[in-house]
Amino acid sequence: MGRNRILIIVAVVILIVGAAMAYAYYTGKNGQRMIVDNNTNQPLIIGGQKDAGGCLIAAGYAWCAPKQKCLRNWEEKCYVAEEAALTQIFATNHKQPVADTHITVVQLNDNFASGSISFGPEAGAGGVFLARMVNNAWTIDYEGNGSVDCVKIRALGYSQDVLEGFCD
Repeated sequence: MGRNRILIIVAVVILIVGAAMAYAYYTGKNGQRMIVDNNTNQPLIIGGQKDAGGCLIAAGYAWCAPKQKCLRNWEEKCYVAEEAALTQIFATNHKQPVADTHITVVQLNDNFASGSISFGPEAGAGGVFLARMVNNAWTIDYEGNGSVDCVKIRALGYSQDVLEGFCD
């Protein structure tokens, strides 16, 4: 009977130690220092860090100052000069106000660009375009929602990364 009593005491001690270790592990009370924001003196939430523009870094966002918004560079590039020039061309060609012409350059490579275009007070559904730089000016080679003559477009020098989604 004395031997059973010792085994029970050992089992209880092991359970208590195990429970204390689990509690310390899951509640963060294991002696590690907490990371604190120097500006607010508050604990930082891991994965919640933001860049100088307020963009959530862990979600892949970065501040694009020229566009004044957070964006993911694999979804939308921060091509401001190109977008401004193309916006002016499309607005003129379609007799639309520049403010109602919305261009997003999706790919830009060696003076060849692809992207999307819409018209109206706010950006929305629209068409796509392919453009290239000729003599320091953008030339629109395709715009719309239909099929692209891939043989003709490739002959103009477009690379496959710019043609992704057009000529796959």
